[in-house]
Amino acid sequence: MSWLALTALQVAALWLVGSALALWLYLHQRPTRRKVSTLRFWADLPPSVYRRRRWLREPWAFLAQVLFLLFLILALANPRWGQVSESRRVAIVLDTSIWSQVQRPGEPPWIDSVRRDAYRLLNTLPPTDEVLLLRAEPDALPILPFTHDRSEQLRAVAQTRSSSSIADIPRALEAGKAALAGSRLGLLVYIGPGILDEQQSARLAQLRQSWEPGDGSGNRPQFLMRIAGGDQPIENRGISRLALQRDATQPERWHLLTQLKNYSASKSSFVLKLSVGGQPLLQHPVSMAPGQVSGLNDEFLSAQGGLLTAEITPSDDLKADDRAVVYVPPFRPVNIAVFTSRASFENDLRPVLSTNPYLRPEFVRPGAAVNPPPDMAIYDVESAPTQAAFNSIYFVRGPQSKGARPIRVTDWNSQHAATRWVRTRDVSVRNAASLSVRPTDAVLASGEGRPEIPLIIAREQNRHRVLLVGFDPHDSNFPQQSAFPLLIAGAVEWLTHPIEDVSDSLSAGELDLPGSATRIVSPSGADVPFARNGSSLHLLALDAGLYRVLGPNRSTTFAVNAPPLLPAQRITPTDAESAPIGGESAPYQGTYLWQWLVLLVIVALWAEWWLFYSQRVNQRAVLIQQSELQVSPLPSAPPESAQKPVTEKEDALDPNFIT
Repeated sequence: MSWLALTALQVAALWLVGSALALWLYLHQRPTRRKVSTLRFWADLPPSVYRRRRWLREPWAFLAQVLFLLFLILALANPRWGQVSESRRVAIVLDTSIWSQVQRPGEPPWIDSVRRDAYRLLNTLPPTDEVLLLRAEPDALPILPFTHDRSEQLRAVAQTRSSSSIADIPRALEAGKAALAGSRLGLLVYIGPGILDEQQSARLAQLRQSWEPGDGSGNRPQFLMRIAGGDQPIENRGISRLALQRDATQPERWHLLTQLKNYSASKSSFVLKLSVGGQPLLQHPVSMAPGQVSGLNDEFLSAQGGLLTAEITPSDDLKADDRAVVYVPPFRPVNIAVFTSRASFENDLRPVLSTNPYLRPEFVRPGAAVNPPPDMAIYDVESAPTQAAFNSIYFVRGPQSKGARPIRVTDWNSQHAATRWVRTRDVSVRNAASLSVRPTDAVLASGEGRPEIPLIIAREQNRHRVLLVGFDPHDSNFPQQSAFPLLIAGAVEWLTHPIEDVSDSLSAGELDLPGSATRIVSPSGADVPFARNGSSLHLLALDAGLYRVLGPNRSTTFAVNAPPLLPAQRITPTDAESAPIGGESAPYQGTYLWQWLVLLVIVALWAEWWLFYSQRVNQRAVLIQQSELQVSPLPSAPPESAQKPVTEKEDALDPNFIT
């Protein structure tokens, strides 16, 4: 029986507090209100009889109450008599990785076999064994820490579900062995499909050599393996990867790579079906040799984007990799309004903007209205503006001077999104404008000089982004450099939105996603814990399917698929690993004393009650006897015939009695 499990210091502290409270109650007893006659109230009694005393009147009752508190606290502490021997500690590694989803025709899935073996093992262990439940997936939290509660362990096993990630079996076994370190008796058990790759197989072989022979001690725990599914071959072929790339000249066209693998020991034939947004797209018959990995290349047009789904039919033993999903970004061209009245400026900008298939430029005169409003604007001005109506690029011309010396651009800010692709040092400009740099501005390019001359500045104000270029493109060799279209492309993305030209499938496991979020919901509807890492999110996605990312200003989805190139080597347990659990003598747990302490509690409580109330009765008898001896006898009453009849009202107002 386990109650508070108090230490000796805690027992002493509680006992002292309880004893102090009992002493205060004994010293501060309130008198009882009673009705007495007037004559008795005014009787000449010794003042010491009713004087309030600050010492114990019932010392033996107080001692019985102190013993009652001591025995009660000791019973709650649940002490034991005798030397207690340590019980065995057991670490169970449950492999609920993607291979636990295997389901052969007419058979239950392997995860049911994993749970059944875990139930059988827990029911075999004696109740004194302390059990730890671990997962085989990397970076996953333990299922249940060390505990003796069998019902809690069985409930935790029943709630275990299959994941879509790859297990790291050697790492999980090392964690289990480390948890058993320091214990006198240890047992380490692996329960799962027992499928690993070549690297894990080599690490497991090293662990087996270092653990033999397992005598069940803390340094060498007994190591057992329970393999689900037996040794029958697995019939599986799956989709290992989906990759998309946008065509450079035709943004609505996509190039698709679908990678497949046959895990079976025999030739496999199936059909690959592709669809976008639920609409059928392509269909391929495929035939693959045992262990073969192949890729299929396709092209398709999609301006709206959506979810591209690849599926192979008919299904096989492992359905998790028979389907994969990847997000197709939509094509959204950027509408740009170029405000200029100079032909030279238009001639410098038009080739760069017109050859970019993602841009839709429109050249207009300064002050002209543009309907509908553009996504961004480019201005040809002589001075930097104070306010901006759109996200804009301002080319600010400096004072014209024919003999101006060219200034070479010496420094580019490669950390900024607008200039991250620019690396050239061959750009030189003339007649540079004087740009004032604010504390919140970012200098993207500087010219030679002491101090350096700011030539390109990125500014954010009033919810608009502005790029200030402090020179006229016609007064530089910049339009002839390959860095000029790279600068325009990077600036357009920074001012509007990133242009997604590639898309790859995400695999179950650790993921890093850009952006912020307040909540991430898994395909099952449960919340996924995540950590913020700067401007990105780090999470552990164990299930395949669609995840929802919820934030203050956005709600997006992303697809997670089965990991690429699953492990395919089965573990063959040795005779020692397949042996039954080693016998264990029941550890001596000592003699619990709480039953005897409860009996002493009852005795002490009865003694305190008997001593307290018996002594109070004796004291009351002594007081009554002393008062009768000290009160003088009253005069004799007159004869009944001589007494005056008293009415009911006079009797009520008799002054000889008070309350």
